[in-house]
Amino acid sequence: MRSTLPLLAATCVFIMSGCAAAGEAAGSDKAAAETDRAASALWNSGPSEDAVRAASCNEGGDIRSGLLPLQLTVEPLNLKQSEVLSARLPDGAALAGAWELTSPDPNFGGLSGLGLQDDTTLLAVTDAGGWVTLGLEGPAPSAGAIGYMRGADGRFLSGKTENDAEGLAFRDGIAFVSFERDFRIEAFAVGICGASAKAVEIAKLPTVHEGRTIDGNEGPEALTLTPAGTLRFGYEGAAGSVSPIGDVSADGLAGWSGDTAANPEGFALVAMDTISLPGGETRGIYLYRAFDPLRGARSVLVWGPGAANSLSLSRPVMTDNFEGLAFRMLETGELRVWIVSDNNFSKQQRTLVFAFDLPL
Repeated sequence: MRSTLPLLAATCVFIMSGCAAAGEAAGSDKAAAETDRAASALWNSGPSEDAVRAASCNEGGDIRSGLLPLQLTVEPLNLKQSEVLSARLPDGAALAGAWELTSPDPNFGGLSGLGLQDDTTLLAVTDAGGWVTLGLEGPAPSAGAIGYMRGADGRFLSGKTENDAEGLAFRDGIAFVSFERDFRIEAFAVGICGASAKAVEIAKLPTVHEGRTIDGNEGPEALTLTPAGTLRFGYEGAAGSVSPIGDVSADGLAGWSGDTAANPEGFALVAMDTISLPGGETRGIYLYRAFDPLRGARSVLVWGPGAANSLSLSRPVMTDNFEGLAFRMLETGELRVWIVSDNNFSKQQRTLVFAFDLPL
C-alpha cells in the first residue's frame, strides 16, 4: 500500500549533517561516522516537497478532508498536582500547563508522536494509524478532530504491521511519520488535503544493528526533520539500553550514523526534535521513558547539557507513558515544549499533555 518516488533522490541536494546536539552521546565509531556523513549526500525535504504533495494529494483536497470532530474533554491538573509537577522543574523553567484528555470515542488514544502543525494546532499520530488534531488556546489543547492514514492506493492502513505509527515530524504542510513493525518513513501532505492524504514512501529503515535483528517493537520511535531539512530517526532500543540514530540519504536508503542517544540508565529513546538557536547552532531535544511494575511509568526530557536542562517525571508526579514531543520558539527566547502520553487504548492509563517553557 506504499509507493516510492524515485525522483526524490534525483531532486535532492548535497548537504552536511547538522552539528552534534546536546544530549546526544557518541558511540565509539562517531568520528568515523561523522567523516562518512560529511562526505555523503543526505535526503533533503526542500527539493522534495512538491513531489510529495503531488503524489499525496494528486486530486487536490481540503485540510479538513477525512477528519471528523472529536468529542474531547480537557481537564487541567488540580492545584496540588501542578505544584508537585512544577517542583521538579529546574531554575528558570516554568509549567505552562498540564491537562488530562478524555473522550467517549473508543478510537481516541494511543498518541505516540506529536508535532506543531501551525500556531494554533498540534498534530498527533496514533499507533493505530490515526491522525488527531488538537486546537490550541495559548498552550492548552482544546477542540479535537480524528482521521486515519491511507496507503499509496488510497485505502486505509490496516493491521499492526502497517499502521503502527510512532514518530512524527511536520513542516510546510507535510507530515513525516516513522513506523514500527514494518520499519519505514512515509510522508503525508495532511496540511494540504487532510486525512485524505496518501502515503509516499521516503525510505525503508534498517532491521539490523551491529549484527542483531531488531525486534518489531524496538524500532523508530523518534523522528526529526532538522533545520537543514534532513531526516534523522532514532530507535527505541536495539541492544540493551542502546538507542541508535540514523540518517536518510539522497538515494532513499537509510543507515546508521554511528551516533547513539544519551539514554539515562534504564531508559530508552522515544522522541527527539532539533531546534535552531539564534547563533546558527543546532540543539537536540530528547524524550526518554522507562517502566517497571514497582515504579510505574517514568520519563526524562532533555533539552541541553547538564541538570539545568533536563526534567525527570516520576511518582508522585502524575505521569504516564510519554512518547511524543513538539516545540515552539517563543518571542521571549524561551522554548515551549509539549509532551503527550500514549495510553495504549487502556482504561488503566491516561492521555496527558504537559507544556513547559524552558530557558535556552
